[in-house]
Amino acid sequence: MSEDLNHKGESVLRRVDFLKYAALVVGTGVAAGCGAGGKSEGGAAPSTTQVDLPPVENEPGKLLVFDWAGYEKPQLWSEYKAQYPDQKPKFTFLTGSPQAFSKIRAGFSPDLTHPCNAYIQTFVDLGVMQPFDTSRLSHFSELNPSMVKTGQIDGHQFYIPTDWGLNAPMYRADKVDPREQSWNILYDERYAGKIVWHDHTDNLVINGWVHGFSNANDMSDEQLAIVRADLIEKKKVVRNIVSSETELATVLAAGDAWIGYASASGWTEAKKNGLDVVHMDPTEGRQAYNCGFLLSKETKNYYHAHDYVNAWSSAEAGQWLIENYGLGHTNTSVDLSKIDPLTVAAYKLDDPAALATANFDKPLPRLKEYSKIWDEIKAA
Repeated sequence: MSEDLNHKGESVLRRVDFLKYAALVVGTGVAAGCGAGGKSEGGAAPSTTQVDLPPVENEPGKLLVFDWAGYEKPQLWSEYKAQYPDQKPKFTFLTGSPQAFSKIRAGFSPDLTHPCNAYIQTFVDLGVMQPFDTSRLSHFSELNPSMVKTGQIDGHQFYIPTDWGLNAPMYRADKVDPREQSWNILYDERYAGKIVWHDHTDNLVINGWVHGFSNANDMSDEQLAIVRADLIEKKKVVRNIVSSETELATVLAAGDAWIGYASASGWTEAKKNGLDVVHMDPTEGRQAYNCGFLLSKETKNYYHAHDYVNAWSSAEAGQWLIENYGLGHTNTSVDLSKIDPLTVAAYKLDDPAALATANFDKPLPRLKEYSKIWDEIKAA
């Protein structure tokens, strides 16, 4: 999901509203940790060595972490807290990857920044980030290989992915009988007046997938014209356009709508509320994103920063995140027997390879044009 909606914004608790929230390109294969020679088996080399740095006890500590509201909870970095009981990180909260990028470009220099994957290359191109030394991350080998791959740029592990989400059409099974497993359900005239769209440029990307455009995140003028005309024509089936998953849950529960766009966590909540809903796995692929950490070149807390990210990467942190925020975590060794079966099913947590079929968020090079067209569609 590009990021203007939840990872798009606001807080983690808000991000379970339209976890589109931001960004990726999935690959396969895991980057191995660095060996004694300082070069990883996956080709990634640490940007510096211990010879270049003061020992950890000489670091100032007091990490400055640029993160989402809600991610300051110590349960997400409990290993770090145990390791450094006298240290308490300071948090500054971001509201989206674009906003975080703008602030860092303007000179803000936190030790760690927690954006989403669609913007990783943008941050790296700015020249203010350095790769991680994965040999210092004991949980690195436990992370989902496809997501680890998204953080590799020019053979270096610039980004450590930690959290992720899935979005797809959701419908009431007691009211809707899909003709096919497809995002096309958002345009089904049989259910005119019972469909809601979310207020986001993602609608253009989704419609691009439906049309079979492989470059849906960067369509040509001709392709955008096709998508624009189609969405304007299909808008007649829409009851209303909502700005959050909370709104979607409300209209679904009231029976005012039966079909919408939802995160997997939205599906689990709807199920818990007694609704007979399906979170579809469309043939075009679900929409997915992941978020994680970037390390500043200017950090004076190189070792502290690695230890903090390692704590965030643990199965313990992952279980807490999944249970409390309904988000996915990249650590594949989380004890799934302790997780609500509904959540396991929604995110396919017992099948990490399933994420390889998802459409991970990518940057929108023509964001201004997409936004302009989406505004025209809403006004039509």
